[in-house]
Amino acid sequence: MEYEGSATIPASRADAWGPITDPEVLTSCIMGAQEVTRVSERKYEGLIRQSVAGITVSMEGEVEILDMDRPERLTFSGTGSDSRTGSRMDADVMVHLIEDGDELVMDYAVDITFTGKLATLGSRILKRQVTANVDTYFDNLVEYITESQ
Repeated sequence: MEYEGSATIPASRADAWGPITDPEVLTSCIMGAQEVTRVSERKYEGLIRQSVAGITVSMEGEVEILDMDRPERLTFSGTGSDSRTGSRMDADVMVHLIEDGDELVMDYAVDITFTGKLATLGSRILKRQVTANVDTYFDNLVEYITESQ
């Protein structure tokens, strides 16, 4: 399942880079995130709890930054699994930060694959949930960066 979009922030790349990679900001911006911990400069672990079409999942997983061209581009890959439902999520994400005058445009592309019980829900339901999660994350991030300036 692929998803692309962009968000505009009245900030510079330098102002946005820190929050994008800060575990506390990630925890507050990701829908259902219980905790995100930085294991190393390029690796994070976390727990996300959500209900999808009546199925409650607790995804424990990790995210690894594969490519980091500070402060312009970030590519990462993540996996999460819920042992109770036998579900797994694999995600590849690219974020490109483009300065446009006094604003910053964050272009992003997300490719997510589900297996297990979540995969049985069908692509329409999962696409709606992924869209809500991605949009919420970027809306929250824009709000956080805007308010912290």
